[in-house]
Amino acid sequence: MKWRSSLLVFIVGAIGFVAGCCALRHADTAASTQKASAPQAQTNAIAPPPIQPIRPLVQVPPPAVLQAPPPPAGTAPAPALEKFLAFDMVEKDVSVPNGTSEAHFSFNLTNISSEVVTINGVQTSCGCTVAKLPSEPWKLSPNEHGEISATMQLAGVPPGGDKTKLLTVNSDKGQKQLIVKAIMLPEALGMAEADRTNNLKMAQADRQAVFKGDCIRCHVTPAKDAAGHDKMGQDLYAAVCTICHETEHQASFVPNLHNLKEPTSADFWRNWITHGKPGTLMPAFSKAEDGILSDEQIQSLTQYLTATIPSRAVLIAPPPPQSKVQ
Repeated sequence: MKWRSSLLVFIVGAIGFVAGCCALRHADTAASTQKASAPQAQTNAIAPPPIQPIRPLVQVPPPAVLQAPPPPAGTAPAPALEKFLAFDMVEKDVSVPNGTSEAHFSFNLTNISSEVVTINGVQTSCGCTVAKLPSEPWKLSPNEHGEISATMQLAGVPPGGDKTKLLTVNSDKGQKQLIVKAIMLPEALGMAEADRTNNLKMAQADRQAVFKGDCIRCHVTPAKDAAGHDKMGQDLYAAVCTICHETEHQASFVPNLHNLKEPTSADFWRNWITHGKPGTLMPAFSKAEDGILSDEQIQSLTQYLTATIPSRAVLIAPPPPQSKVQ
């Protein structure tokens, strides 16, 4: 009986063991099935839009700066025009009486090089100004000197106003820029009749009074340019001479220099400018005689007047014919 009881217990235990293994295997299978179905569920869900990859910003290169190509190897840079031509000044200014229609300028230059310099022309910044060369093209040999002249129209320049223009000298050795400036004297320089009479009385008592007191602003100050340099030649004439000899209100006793009744020469002009004319209102302009002009300024005026105002031959009337005695 004991062995039967033991056999029964063994059989029941075996059955329990097999049942437990089956249960465990079933649980593992269910878990595996659940895991396998999870991706399928995620696949069936609404998927979010795909994320676009971030594209790198495209760097636009700045525009290339155009640069002049370097000179060929072994080529020396061209020297400036100043190495070839020397100008007396690079800026000229002229003071003219109110109502003057045009202003005149001149630049003196010298070829200081050992080469021939060819000036092809002079370009002006405005059509109101015209420059003139001795010839076009103008060839200057070494040590040769000459003059560039310019004329500026002054229509529309108000009293007390000014006008400035640019001249560009073009040559085979480079360019050079010059400046011309015209200053229209104010109307205030015109004197009332009472003032004119009073000034005449002062000048009759002292010829040099024209360089003193209130007269300085009209007869002394214009002799220098804006930088304080002495004016020369044509510029000096326009500044200190035209106010008496070519003004709109020229006095009847002031001679017209372009229509003198006597022959002129360099000595004639130099003597008048330096010493004046005793017995008249013409003052002595030399600094040595209480005037305002240096020897260099007097020489420049002498050259300008000699070149621009030709001497007039004095016409001597022939003697009346004598009657012959029969």
